[in-house]
Amino acid sequence: MPKEKASLFNRLIITIALLLVFILLSRTPADADMWWHLRSGEEMVTQGEILLEDIFSYTRYGADWVNAFWLSDVLIYLVFKVGEYFALASFVSLMAVATFGIAAKQMRGPAFLRALLLLLAALVAAPIWSPRPQLFSFLFLAILDYWLSTLKKNEKARLWLLIPFFILWANLHGGYVWGILLLIATLAGELINKWMGKEDVLPAKTHKNLLLFTFLAFFAVLLNPSGFELWRLPFHTLDVSLSIQEWQSPNFHQISFHPMLWMLFLLILVLANTGRKLGFSDLFKVLGFTYMTFVSQRNVAPFAIILLPVLSREFSSFWNEEIALRLVQLARGSKASSTPQELPLKLTRFINGILISFILFAAFGNLYFLTRPEKVDALYPRAAVQWIEENQPEGALLNSYNWGGYLIWNLREYPVFIDGRADLYGAEMIDQWKQVTKGGEAAQQILDEWDVNLILLEPGWAVGNELSEQGWELLYEDDISVVYGR
Repeated sequence: MPKEKASLFNRLIITIALLLVFILLSRTPADADMWWHLRSGEEMVTQGEILLEDIFSYTRYGADWVNAFWLSDVLIYLVFKVGEYFALASFVSLMAVATFGIAAKQMRGPAFLRALLLLLAALVAAPIWSPRPQLFSFLFLAILDYWLSTLKKNEKARLWLLIPFFILWANLHGGYVWGILLLIATLAGELINKWMGKEDVLPAKTHKNLLLFTFLAFFAVLLNPSGFELWRLPFHTLDVSLSIQEWQSPNFHQISFHPMLWMLFLLILVLANTGRKLGFSDLFKVLGFTYMTFVSQRNVAPFAIILLPVLSREFSSFWNEEIALRLVQLARGSKASSTPQELPLKLTRFINGILISFILFAAFGNLYFLTRPEKVDALYPRAAVQWIEENQPEGALLNSYNWGGYLIWNLREYPVFIDGRADLYGAEMIDQWKQVTKGGEAAQQILDEWDVNLILLEPGWAVGNELSEQGWELLYEDDISVVYGR
């Protein structure tokens, strides 16, 4: 195949892979936390100021809120304002293409192998890919990892860019911590690489300057509306995270988390069958993000982003050393009966364009169906919310934890008891909500303490079996929700 056609074919394969990533990570915009992010962005746009106090609940109203995502909330709301659910879902998919497209710039090997690994990485990230500010952290992590990979060949790299980069990151999402850890892993790994006498290491001057600007980036994070409180946020969140599903370890009984194991085992298989030794900077990155993912499933997308380039480079060596040679031998041993006819270059480009256009049409058609309002509301108490709006029952509302954000967006007249901002509510309020749902004497005491006269929960909670005995009346019921009042 002529060089120009081979290059065209390779670009086609990667383009198709990224379009399939777009489809794989297309989502119905119905994440439990998405709603309060939208409302937060709306409030900041309309009020013209950053929200740093709670205004959505009655249990924490007026309390200081470390708004680590104020800028991304504004951006997400503006996207929603342009085209509502369809625009939001398109944004989520395009962020996936941008993130994995940047990671792909580090990849090596035949195009079809890179394409398969891209799709595997997308499957790994899929369980937590949703319309939330963390998408910005995924993108920034891919950018930082790619930029660090260029430093060995770019002695004039503008390392000072780390300062504005982390200032921006810290105002978009608390995932800047991933970036700091990546810098530390790189610095430590390159130091050991040099000590072990490896040849491909960062120049001493670059390493020294990178250490300096990593230190400065650490403090640059403080340039945010909450100041030092933003640095405390990850540690405070850990204190209340054990009861929240996304902070728990991956449940490998769920098939959605199996691709993470496939990716990890594939890297182990490749490393065991190639003559290359993994550099310590790559090793520390892989071990660090693998460790964090086994501790908390919310790290599974960063795991995929970091492992993808490393796996690609090592798989490329394995392919060249072990598989490609055997394929060449097999090809030489077989006799082709005829010489394949090649299409003209212009016709090839035309066919490629038609193929890509067809996939794009399918991708956005799929988004259209995923973003129908009935799809978005399917897991939420839309009918119960309409009943409350029509009947306007009086009193403070106790709501399901998973529905707090939805109510903040859709039932604005009723402040919530709790929502997904675990760092704001803390262990105390989360424990109180749990005690209520379990029922018993403690539940009634908490309901009385907060003067709750209205309850909106999923059917099946233990407290629901006791409410009628405590003077509560079942006001509304359907397959998704129940409403009690007193």
